[in-house]
Amino acid sequence: MTEAKSVLQRPHYVIVAPRYRDTSGGSVFLHTLADELVRIGERAVIWPMRWKKRRSCLPDLLRRMVQTFRDGMMPGTAARLARSSDLSHDAIVVYPEVIAGNPLGARHVVRWLMYPPKLRGTATSFGPDDLYFKASDFSDDVALTGGAQLLHLFSVHPAYSDRGNRDRHGTCYMVRKQAGKPILHDPDRDICLDGLDHATIAGHFNRCARFLCSDEATMYAQFAALCGCLPIVVPGIYRTRAAWAADRPVARYGVAFGVDDTEHAIATRGLLADHLRQMELEGRKTVRDFVARTKAEFGFA
Repeated sequence: MTEAKSVLQRPHYVIVAPRYRDTSGGSVFLHTLADELVRIGERAVIWPMRWKKRRSCLPDLLRRMVQTFRDGMMPGTAARLARSSDLSHDAIVVYPEVIAGNPLGARHVVRWLMYPPKLRGTATSFGPDDLYFKASDFSDDVALTGGAQLLHLFSVHPAYSDRGNRDRHGTCYMVRKQAGKPILHDPDRDICLDGLDHATIAGHFNRCARFLCSDEATMYAQFAALCGCLPIVVPGIYRTRAAWAADRPVARYGVAFGVDDTEHAIATRGLLADHLRQMELEGRKTVRDFVARTKAEFGFA
């Protein structure tokens, strides 16, 4: 242990994140992590993704950059926007897997894998001393990480609930990150939900009979089930329901894995809401575990 580390009592968590968008799971996770860290007594700030170290910025440009991103912080967050001084020797920088290399030159680096880094094309740029966390087994690469520790945070958006419509008809669908799969929807007739806001999507989930989802890693399948719509995830990365649900415990109930799995989805729909509430509570514990692990690994008291 170095002398510098021996006198440090608390790290400064610098979370590298894009502007907050409640329709982007990665954005929600990163901003929520910073918020939760502050609420449990840790120091945490949001560093805008793709910003370089700001010491070299012209003052007018810096002010414009700060104002632009301040409007992109999560509403009601307890975390603040980062300053260049936050990149001190006690900073632990948390990069999502989409970030290649170590652009902030941090001494202590955490990689939070929310999607498989091999599919992002960033895995070869990670450092040998980086510390890995995963949002689920789906996003981990054991050959790279040796088995990352779990860190997951989510909550159900209040727009998603069953409004009691029993006259459902039609199909809605999403492609999201996993294009190139067999097309089970009719693009000329069915409703594409990609890029829509939560209120609009929830409205379609409450009108449509089924939801076809090409993305095996999104929460929208669970949101559809909460609205009484039958979600069917199109297989591709995984061959079986058992393998898929083993890597994504959130997928255990209420969602069909392929068109032949609809009986399971219907039979287990009633278990989904309680399961999600339990996972939300477990997520808060993973944040406390994250703090304990990072402090221990990076030599903080």
